[in-house]
Amino acid sequence: MTKSDNRYVNTETHPADSRYIRCRVRSHDSASFTVVTGNDGDGRELRVSYGAAPGGDEYGYLRGILRRGMRLNLLDTRMADNKVVAGEIVVEPDFLVDISSLAACFEDFGHHPLLYTLNRLKKRPNTYHIILGNFAGMVLDDVINSPHFSLNDTIRKNFREKAIEYASCGEFSPETFKKDATAQARNIRQTTSALFGIYDRSKVLLEPSFVCEMLGVQGRVDMMTSDRRMLVEQKSGRNRYIELCRQNGSGGKYLEKHYVQLLLYYGVLKYNFGLDGQDIEVMLLYSKYPMPEGLIRTRHLEAELREAIAFRNLVVAQEHAMTSDGFASAIDRLTPETLNVNGMSGFFYDRYLLPQLQEVTSPLASLPPLERAYLCRMMTFVLKEQQLAKTGCLAGAGCSVADMWRMSVEEKLDAGSMYVGLELAGLAINEATGSYDMLTLDVPDCGDDFSPNFRSGDMVYVYAYAEDEKPDVRRSILFKGVMVSIEAERVRVFLSNALQNPDVMARRDSRGRRLLYAIEHAGSDVGGAAVMRTLFDFVTSLPERRALLLGARSPRRDTSVRLTKSYGGYFDPLLLRAMQARDYFLLVGPPGTGKTSTAMRYIVEEELAADGEPSVLLTAYTNRAVDEICSMLCDAGISFLRLGSEYSCDGRFRPFLVGNMVEQTPRLDKLKDRLMAARVYVGTVTTLMSRPYIFSLKRFALAVVDEAGQITEPGLVGLLSAHSPESADEPAISRFILIGDYKQLPAVVQQSVEESAVNEPCLNGVGIRNCRDSLFERLVRTEREARREDFIGVLRRQGRMHPAIAAYAGAMFYADERLEPVPCPHQTEALPGYSVPPADRLDEVLSRERVIFIPSEKGGGGGRSDKVNACEARIVADLVARIRRMAGNGFSCEKTIGVIVPYRNQITMIRREMERRCPGDAPDICIDTVERFQGSQRDVIICSLTVNSDAQLGFLTANSFEENGRVIDRKLNVTLTRARRQMILTGNPEILSGSDVYAGLMERIRRDGKYMKWTL
Repeated sequence: MTKSDNRYVNTETHPADSRYIRCRVRSHDSASFTVVTGNDGDGRELRVSYGAAPGGDEYGYLRGILRRGMRLNLLDTRMADNKVVAGEIVVEPDFLVDISSLAACFEDFGHHPLLYTLNRLKKRPNTYHIILGNFAGMVLDDVINSPHFSLNDTIRKNFREKAIEYASCGEFSPETFKKDATAQARNIRQTTSALFGIYDRSKVLLEPSFVCEMLGVQGRVDMMTSDRRMLVEQKSGRNRYIELCRQNGSGGKYLEKHYVQLLLYYGVLKYNFGLDGQDIEVMLLYSKYPMPEGLIRTRHLEAELREAIAFRNLVVAQEHAMTSDGFASAIDRLTPETLNVNGMSGFFYDRYLLPQLQEVTSPLASLPPLERAYLCRMMTFVLKEQQLAKTGCLAGAGCSVADMWRMSVEEKLDAGSMYVGLELAGLAINEATGSYDMLTLDVPDCGDDFSPNFRSGDMVYVYAYAEDEKPDVRRSILFKGVMVSIEAERVRVFLSNALQNPDVMARRDSRGRRLLYAIEHAGSDVGGAAVMRTLFDFVTSLPERRALLLGARSPRRDTSVRLTKSYGGYFDPLLLRAMQARDYFLLVGPPGTGKTSTAMRYIVEEELAADGEPSVLLTAYTNRAVDEICSMLCDAGISFLRLGSEYSCDGRFRPFLVGNMVEQTPRLDKLKDRLMAARVYVGTVTTLMSRPYIFSLKRFALAVVDEAGQITEPGLVGLLSAHSPESADEPAISRFILIGDYKQLPAVVQQSVEESAVNEPCLNGVGIRNCRDSLFERLVRTEREARREDFIGVLRRQGRMHPAIAAYAGAMFYADERLEPVPCPHQTEALPGYSVPPADRLDEVLSRERVIFIPSEKGGGGGRSDKVNACEARIVADLVARIRRMAGNGFSCEKTIGVIVPYRNQITMIRREMERRCPGDAPDICIDTVERFQGSQRDVIICSLTVNSDAQLGFLTANSFEENGRVIDRKLNVTLTRARRQMILTGNPEILSGSDVYAGLMERIRRDGKYMKWTL
């Protein structure tokens, strides 16, 4: 925070004459409340009025929601009667709420905060009008981007991007759509032509994003100009005021929810950029109607803005109440009577609005006790996770949206959560659209300690800032995009919304100052909202599916089922049990046992060979895992469709994307036929949850979930309970197979083990112990406790690790599974297989030993972080250089060596040492955390354990549990099972011996004679 930044309060001069006071509540009573300024409440104490003007009570509603320690933003403040009077008061501003979601709560029957909750439980519809609205948005884009707009081209493009939506919409009529599309396009072209007679077309931005910490909201505007003189929000549906030629209660012809949305966007521009109503014109474009009726200019009324922010505050207070008191505290209030705050009645309410409310509230009111307890506990868990994703669990950890402004630029660079100083290298044109959508930025030298925490496929914000200022996401127009490629000196980002004018991404601002660019992670509520919807899907699914997943009935088996062919004596018994299971089968696959490449392949082949031409759904949590499934299908010659977007998919499999099928089959009836004929669908769990309408088009005889141990139960249970949006009488997925290994790293959960624990006796009684557990782990536990063997199988043959390496993980973590080699050729080799003769004693050890431990000295101290160890960095770099030389022509950066560390800080130190010892290969050798290495393998794995104090052992061994009297350390298990030919560890034995697991590992290595001291 700089003194020149006048958005922040200088409490030493005048504590309450400011545009912005960030503070915490200390106390409150009926007359006023007391706050302490500063982000941590360590500044000056102020008394604040409940009125927006002396004697007023505009903020009286806060009496019911204020609590000690609550963060507030006081905006446009002044002193009156020795109290602070604020123009706006924002509760918990770090909890960003999406503007469109807030506006959607302003219904004719009122706007109750619980409507925000109900809207996230509602099924995601796929109606004709939603398809038309999406198309109208693309028309606006294309009219702006293309000087030669073609309606047919836009229809084809939209059809390609939304193929599943078109095909699964039962009420879609091509003839009606063509007529409505033509009218929408005509009206949009008329309106934009009129607008660009006033405003500069070259400055138009489509769907720029904003983050407004001052108001606690975020959003994306349909269209505005870069000089912020014009803002337009488009709506494609009906407007009764326009059709009836009459005004609403506020004297306008807009719908209230649309006005609220526009008003909040205006508020963002006001507080982010210091604009007022004279600086910008905000308009609603109702594209169903021609000019001039369809373009409505609006007024900026401060009282209405205050009401919208008040509603936002009540929503946030409700969210916090549900995370602290549980969803059970709110579920009984989710009734039409509560939500209908205006007491609306009559034909329109009874016929149309009430049934929409009852679609959610009626099932909630009639839930049996067990299902009610389950929904309440899992919803509380999901709500808490979403809260932590927004506001963070650890200050300065760089893992929450709020860290974008709560952390300094220097702290974000240290965490690797930000790029700064980027220079524009190029903006490529998309020949198909004539717009610019591929951005290339040059990365400056950010110092030896910079290690970016970004991956290809990440959603990001890109924004410009003047060279003489610090980048601030809150004061910038944000361009949302996807990281396409990341190199040491250059990054490429695909912009979600293409630019019509490349000069928008400028090199200098209007004052002639040089512009640089920054990149930060883009936050989103989409994942959490999708999980909430699918939890509601679960409690409204078939009773027998609910009973199965909650352990109220046992899984079934059909012993008459036989395999269509033999897959070998080892696989046949396992596959037979999997095919005979009529509800679910659980396949436990330890590392290297061919879960995807072999077991899943055989399962798919066998299912496709069955009578009746059944369809199969294959899914996993990560895009990388889904790409591996696609690779397996290609190797097996199995045809499939890939669901997802182009830039989240490996280039090899983009021809299999559904959208690319449209180019071959441009007609809707032919497309439907091809979609129905396709027998294998592949996509991530998140993609499937966000597109539930796929299940109105297809039903699947079998779903196979890979990496099932990495998905929390609420993240999967709804998908497995899916049913057609039109009916719950038939499941969309008849049976499912979960493949995973619960002894490897699970899903990342921000809550502590204690916070996510399940304490409800009825849930404990059916085996639900912790919300962070995967459904896979719980069902495995259920089957073993029931002593059933028909619905669970274990893959025991591993083809990755040499037996000498596998012996360690086998003894420590897989004693019950009794792993054995396939054996593959490299598993029978006597020596690691280096081609160049050894040059010294360490080379000799490397050339003969499979597992080595090299003790290191304690690092840290002297002002250096405990998360780095210089001694280990030198050891690792020396080992890499030796292995590089000894491997000779057989060396490959992608296959030969991988380096695992617990901290990102150590990555930088190791890479710096490698630059000195093997500079040519240093950038291309993978050095990463164990979490990122899960699912990967290398010939040689080197692990720098990087512990410099006893306090770090808790982090190193955090992901552990006990099974049959043995401690299963998931992090160490993943580390020890990545290497094919050689495993080398280095760490401080004195500190590591404080952990029983590591003490036992080092003792075994010593006993085997593989403990080697080495001084550089």
